[in-house]
Amino acid sequence: MYLFIIENGEFYMGFLDNSGDIILDAVLTDLGRKRLAEGNFTISQFAVADDEINYTLYNPSHPSGSSYYDLEIIQTPILESFTNNTSAMKSRLITITDTGLLYLPVIKENTISSKSYDKHSLNTFLVAVDQKTEKTGDFDDKANGVGKEATTQAPRTGVLYGFSPNETGAAISLHQGIDNTNKPKRVELSETLREDQYIIQIDGRFGSILNENGDPVTTVEGGSLTTQDDDGFMFYTVSRNGNSDIVKDLRGSSTSPIAGSRGTQLTFKIKASDILTDNQSYFDRFGFTVTINSIDCKAIDTMVRVSGVKTGYSVDVPVRFVKDIS
Repeated sequence: MYLFIIENGEFYMGFLDNSGDIILDAVLTDLGRKRLAEGNFTISQFAVADDEINYTLYNPSHPSGSSYYDLEIIQTPILESFTNNTSAMKSRLITITDTGLLYLPVIKENTISSKSYDKHSLNTFLVAVDQKTEKTGDFDDKANGVGKEATTQAPRTGVLYGFSPNETGAAISLHQGIDNTNKPKRVELSETLREDQYIIQIDGRFGSILNENGDPVTTVEGGSLTTQDDDGFMFYTVSRNGNSDIVKDLRGSSTSPIAGSRGTQLTFKIKASDILTDNQSYFDRFGFTVTINSIDCKAIDTMVRVSGVKTGYSVDVPVRFVKDIS
């Protein structure tokens, strides 16, 4: 089991070794060591997760009795602790006092409300990093392109306009709720399980988060808080309120991938970083060459992680930044 300690927004990771006596092996990030040296290191919160636990290994039919039911789980090798907080903590553990719950909410990609929310046929969202790749501005012509259909000039499915986010391009939409018809949508999701706040995590070297209108999401006033960790990852805490268009109530929606009670929806776009727009250095360092819609491109694959603040449920959304080099 992982243990993460949060100190002023930073994560520090260790693990519990279940092979014998319980041992806590905790390590600090560079920022944590700096604050410890300065004498202002204070643990204010902590979170735990069970990313490495495979509960299907629990064997209530073990011939040696109940003491051995969880033996395989206990003997599962556990990774040694490491300082990169972006590499784990997908399955956070939470405490729920209501013992009558039969279902817990999930977060799912919305692929049925509008084609503008669908992935590209490559099963990822593409982020076009400049006007040439988008087929906007001086490149808005009838030629075949990554960002637009050649004949209709319609935006291609699953392509986000990372240089011109106010253009029509695609967006990423996630719905939250109980995905089970035994908890029908007419039954309101309790406030305990309803996510009104999310954390969006993205590699800040590659891009930043915008709302569906293409407006920046950077201030507390707009219902969000943005922080950057020592690894260059950006964390956007976004909330449902009257000033934000990024988190909305889902209960009134007529279409949703959520089969049962509905909570909220999160919809956002991604703006490409200036370094991806202006040159190929990051593409040469982190990326590869690929052909998309018969266009030669440089590409970088990454993930955008979205986590619910109340339940800790998280999803990883695949994203590919692309640059037309034809």
